[in-house]
Amino acid sequence: MKKIAANLVLLVTFVFLLTAAGYSQQLVLKADVPFEFTVGKKTFPAGEYHVVRTAPHTLSLRDSNGGVLMSVVTEPVLSLMSRSNPRLKFETVGGQYILTEVWPEGAHTGYELLAQKRRNVIAQTPSAPEGQTSTSTYTGK
Repeated sequence: MKKIAANLVLLVTFVFLLTAAGYSQQLVLKADVPFEFTVGKKTFPAGEYHVVRTAPHTLSLRDSNGGVLMSVVTEPVLSLMSRSNPRLKFETVGGQYILTEVWPEGAHTGYELLAQKRRNVIAQTPSAPEGQTSTSTYTGK
């Protein structure tokens, strides 16, 4: 009786682990990117890529063979309208394409890549006369 109970517990644990592994890595989209692009500090050639969700705020960029190229931390970005087609959003900076957002098919929520998020920095000029503040806006990484 103990052997049957132990085997049943082992089987239930195995099934639970398989289910958890299946849910932890979900294909977000598959895309054929026709140009060279950058994610973070890495540049990738044109080609077929898979984007897989590996954790709630983490995406993995994979090649067409399923090999992991890199993982990125994201934050959610919302849209009032759902996207009928999955898409990758790129920004062009100095003639270079930079991946900034990933939108799954039919979703109201996409993924914004934190590494590409721009920050506005306000700098105070030290030469400004006392009582006056001079500010300039700098957009950078």
